[in-house]
Amino acid sequence: MKRCIKKFIHKFIVDEKGAVSIFLIMITLLLFFFNAVLIDYARIMVADRQTDQAAKVALRSTMSSYNQGLQDKGLFAFNGEQGDATALFQTVFEKNIQAGDGEGFHFVDLQAEESEITTNLNLDRGLANKEVFEHQILEEMKYQAPIEIGESILESFLSISDEMEQASVYVDIIKEIEDDVESREEKLDKATELIKEAKEKLESIDTEINSTSVSAYPVVNNLQDIFNGHTKYLDVYPINPPADDGDDEEKTNEEKEKETEDKRKADNFKGNAAALLTRLINVSTEAKDKLMEALELIKEAETLNNTVKTTIDNAKDSKQESYQNAQNENRGDDLGDDSGLNNAMDSVDDYVLDKEMFTTLIDKVQSAIDKLESDNNRTDELIPKLEEIKKGVDDGFHSKRHNELRNAIQDQVRIYYRDTLNLINEALEILEQGRAEFKDDGLEEKEEEADDNLEDLKDKMDSIQDDYENISGDTETYQKLAERVIKYHGAIEENGEKFELEDREDTADDAMNFIDMLFENLGEKLISARDELYINEYVLTRFASHTFPTDGTAGYKFENNQVEYIIYGQASFGANYMAALSEIFAVRFAINFVAALMDTKNKVFGPYMWVAALANAFGKTIDNMNDITNGRKVELFPGKTRPQWGYEEHLRLFLFAHPTGKKTERIMAVIDHDTETDLTKSSTYINANATSSIRLWFLPGLAEMLGKTGAIDGRVEGNRYFIEKEVNYSY
Repeated sequence: MKRCIKKFIHKFIVDEKGAVSIFLIMITLLLFFFNAVLIDYARIMVADRQTDQAAKVALRSTMSSYNQGLQDKGLFAFNGEQGDATALFQTVFEKNIQAGDGEGFHFVDLQAEESEITTNLNLDRGLANKEVFEHQILEEMKYQAPIEIGESILESFLSISDEMEQASVYVDIIKEIEDDVESREEKLDKATELIKEAKEKLESIDTEINSTSVSAYPVVNNLQDIFNGHTKYLDVYPINPPADDGDDEEKTNEEKEKETEDKRKADNFKGNAAALLTRLINVSTEAKDKLMEALELIKEAETLNNTVKTTIDNAKDSKQESYQNAQNENRGDDLGDDSGLNNAMDSVDDYVLDKEMFTTLIDKVQSAIDKLESDNNRTDELIPKLEEIKKGVDDGFHSKRHNELRNAIQDQVRIYYRDTLNLINEALEILEQGRAEFKDDGLEEKEEEADDNLEDLKDKMDSIQDDYENISGDTETYQKLAERVIKYHGAIEENGEKFELEDREDTADDAMNFIDMLFENLGEKLISARDELYINEYVLTRFASHTFPTDGTAGYKFENNQVEYIIYGQASFGANYMAALSEIFAVRFAINFVAALMDTKNKVFGPYMWVAALANAFGKTIDNMNDITNGRKVELFPGKTRPQWGYEEHLRLFLFAHPTGKKTERIMAVIDHDTETDLTKSSTYINANATSSIRLWFLPGLAEMLGKTGAIDGRVEGNRYFIEKEVNYSY
């Protein structure tokens, strides 16, 4: 045995020829191992590629099974549930990794691992997801939507933004100052009436003060009678009576009777004079009181006038914020000559009466009061002078000498009286000339015309509402739609402005407020205008809107008013169509009102030209509504033949600029209704995991070691290598 071992060592180790043999065997063995690894590695790479391709093909094939109803609406979602997706994916995957028919050599013998094939329909990224839903609409419409139409509508509407702002400010000013102006005019009317009453009272005593005719003593009909009769009175009751010398006993009966008669007449004269002066004082005091009352009313009217001016000044820039964004985006042509509208805005200033008028008027009335004033410290005015004369009468003319009495009557009382009347007349003239008065017969006719046209317009809208109001149609449909809106995380919110059409001023104000809101929303959305245009065009092209002429009850059904429902969300039969017409009325009225204000023919009514403009606007709006509800188009702006807008153009505007009010959720609800597809179960995204395996030909342990180093991705179990793939797909 030892001998055999020694011989082996000598032959294969010590002998040089044996060492070379060993070396060659080792090199050959290493090459074998290396080639074996390369062969299995190549097989693994081929299997990996085939598995990846098979998984992708299987996933695409799975998602090719889309919902046809949704596809008709331009949307894509898998048509089925989780189990359907997994079964379809597995079937296609297995077929794509199977070896071909025949018994030939198969370099890669892939095998699908059924237990490790799964799919996941991600419903969080389904069509019920608002972002996913809108993204699909945008992708659909970018290749189909003729958005130039929507852009031209926006540009044409934006081109009148400046005029709309001015008209809205104009209506707001009129509405805000109306009560103050009316109150001011009432106070000035009352003041005028009081001043006239004061004048009438003073004129009623003109004869008593100014007449120079003389009545038979002791009759006293005027101040001249007092002056002329006082000497006779003093003859009976002299200022310095003679001493009693007992001559009365020597007087005859005739003399005594005469003396008694003279005293009787003198006493009557004194009483008559006192009565006349008392009347003159009372009448003058009444006139003064009326003037004082008028003065307070004038001061109150002045305060209101200042308030009106402040309101007008503050309101002129009040709408800038609402219209600024829309005006900044205006790329259209303007309306050209807007001098008429400027005239309308300028006419608002005519509501403010001249400040100087009030200053002068107050001065005149106060001066007239001063000319009548009764004050203990003053004796240089009419009432104090009459009181002074009366005091002289009460004293038996002893305090009034002949010349003093004449001066008091002729040079003072009459002058004060004349000056007072002159001041009153000047005050009345100031009131007449200083107050702008435009309410003539022509204006009254325009007021009646405006009211009549508004009533006709209301009758028109009521008749449309009457067509469907008593019909209980689509109740179940709207109930289901409401449930679907809530399902898509929306709320029952209703858009749409309602206009009472009862009062012409309130109606104008409500319509212009709607226009303010319209332009404000329009401006805010212009930042994302293109996406919004795509979505709006999707609504208009994929859903039905009201058709004209309306064909009986069918015209108001939901199937013919889907666009209107998406905009307004009204949950009753015909109500969405009515909401659209109400807002079309507001737009048409506002535009026609601007046109009427720009019409210089209405300038003749001064600050009240807006009444004439209302009459014209209501009348024109009736014509517009008749045309639109009969399927005809109207001029966007009166007098300009292009562009022309019909019912659908107005809907485009409301889709773009109206508050959303869960509009997207309503689109989802309508699609759900039309396709009978629950969008919460309509996935647009799928994730799949697929596993295949191949049998390793050489050295599974070495393949497992390579997997741990990251050279290959799979795992080794026994003599099989497992390949795992994750693939994703989205519409």
